[in-house]
Amino acid sequence: MKVKDAMSKKVDYVFTKSKVKNISKLIFIHQINGVPVLSGKRVIGFITERDILAKFFPSIQEYIEDPVNTSNFEKMERKISEIFDLTADKIMSKRLVTIEPDAPILRAQSLMLSHKVGRLPVVDKRGNLIGIISKGDIFKALVGKRLHK
Repeated sequence: MKVKDAMSKKVDYVFTKSKVKNISKLIFIHQINGVPVLSGKRVIGFITERDILAKFFPSIQEYIEDPVNTSNFEKMERKISEIFDLTADKIMSKRLVTIEPDAPILRAQSLMLSHKVGRLPVVDKRGNLIGIISKGDIFKALVGKRLHK
């Protein structure tokens, strides 16, 4: 079975200058854990709930400079409006893992396991987004279809 046989063609995505507030709404409303970041039609990054939540915590440099104030969890929570104003290109993961539609479905699963991700953007030869495949899609395709036999 190929990736194209199980992938979702309807994909939520954002652009590099999309605000984190809007990205958060998209993730929350559609009950997904992340979205590809595009430049035109080309996938250049991925942003997840984890990427957004990580911005609440100080960087190592900030902690070294002020360990007392940067350890205040209540103060960290108040950073939300500052985080909402960031754009996708400031917090997206650039270590991108993608897959092509003609790849075997278990190749996608293998990539997800080795990179500890739950979904992969499916791209054409030019890196343009054409779909997305998740662990759930693979489970349904390999296991779910055989349960009804």
